[in-house]
Amino acid sequence: MSPKIGIGDIRREQLTQAAMKCIASKGYHRVTLEDVSQEAGLSKGIASYYFKNREDLLISVIRRMRDHVIANTKTIYGLPNELEEEGLFEKLEQYYANPEIDLVILIHGGVRALLAMVEDNPVICQVVLEFWCQIPHNPAIADFNSSLHKHLRNISAVIIAEGIKRGVFKKRDPQEASFVMISSIAGVALNQNLYGKQFDKEVLSKAIEEMVFGYLLEK
Repeated sequence: MSPKIGIGDIRREQLTQAAMKCIASKGYHRVTLEDVSQEAGLSKGIASYYFKNREDLLISVIRRMRDHVIANTKTIYGLPNELEEEGLFEKLEQYYANPEIDLVILIHGGVRALLAMVEDNPVICQVVLEFWCQIPHNPAIADFNSSLHKHLRNISAVIIAEGIKRGVFKKRDPQEASFVMISSIAGVALNQNLYGKQFDKEVLSKAIEEMVFGYLLEK
């Protein structure tokens, strides 16, 4: 049975979603609790009741963004819904070792799923761009970015290692290769959002796939 959702949970989610919109439109440093309460349609007193200060609210935004990306991990990496998050990495090697899983098709799907996630969530992408600028100055944001990138990179490394074992992918350091792949895809996706979706998503998908597979595939 799912835990009962109380009014406090609803209010925190309202304020967190409002904070994300405010950060995307006004910038990280310009957002105040008053801005967020107005965006949420709540009083500043209610905002102050649930979040003691601006930093407390921003930490909630960081957690919400991480939960969103983790929730999309299974789609990006072709993982079955029944595969539980607990002990995930211990199960991945066994899962991807299944010879019936076509690793090339898997990465094709992952590229498209990641681009779709960016296209469908412009607010989150704008917040990510704001947070990138804060990485050298804010330890909480730096930790968030590092842990999220590591999570995606570790899953990619398992897939690449399996591809190397099968002789499908070139012999590279799996962690290094996954770093290059994730950084390249994320960079293109975020720039597409930043500059107003100048290119068709299908065109971009094919371009990224050519770039990634030129790097990974054995001739």
